[in-house]
Amino acid sequence: MKYHSFYFNIFRLPIKKVLKEKYGRKYASQIIRKSRKIYRVLVNEADAIGEDNPMAYNELFALAFVAPYLASDKKIPPKVIQEMMARALYFIRWYFSLTDLNTKRGKERNMKVVLKYHKWYTKEKEKLYPTSFKIDFEGTPYEGACYYRIIRCPICAYANKIGVSELMPLFCELDEVMIKLMHGVLHRKYTIASGGAYCDYFIRGDRE
Repeated sequence: MKYHSFYFNIFRLPIKKVLKEKYGRKYASQIIRKSRKIYRVLVNEADAIGEDNPMAYNELFALAFVAPYLASDKKIPPKVIQEMMARALYFIRWYFSLTDLNTKRGKERNMKVVLKYHKWYTKEKEKLYPTSFKIDFEGTPYEGACYYRIIRCPICAYANKIGVSELMPLFCELDEVMIKLMHGVLHRKYTIASGGAYCDYFIRGDRE
């Protein structure tokens, strides 16, 4: 992938805050310095999925938290990495709160990126980027439902490749936090990280 520092820079503060609380200022500073270099390597060595890929931000986001895990030689427990991610989501909760999944407009806003990606990932794009996200809408509970499935996940594949697969189930759990910040509830049966054939997203408003 093409390197972008934006996601690491924006989440550096909540990551460092958790590290300071758990391990002290000195260790936190050391891990952040190492993480910045590791993040660059992780992004550069990840499979290309298209510079204009509407869902690339998902992988760039996740790798910002893989970096401190590797920087610590995996001495930081996965649950602490998960806490970093949760804090990061709350750090930008104002952004998520712009979407209210109890409204038609909110549901459309939430689906916008997914539908944009589905349109973007043509057969030609799949030939160029065969490891990118793959999405379908099979099993929609009812017409107009805010629903989709990810049937191929480059984040999960890359985590397996670099030996951090233990982080993935915890990362997937954070989808619930993100959707909660948008006043919604995620109903899910499977994730690829836990051995499922797909990750299903059936999202409803928390007042529905």
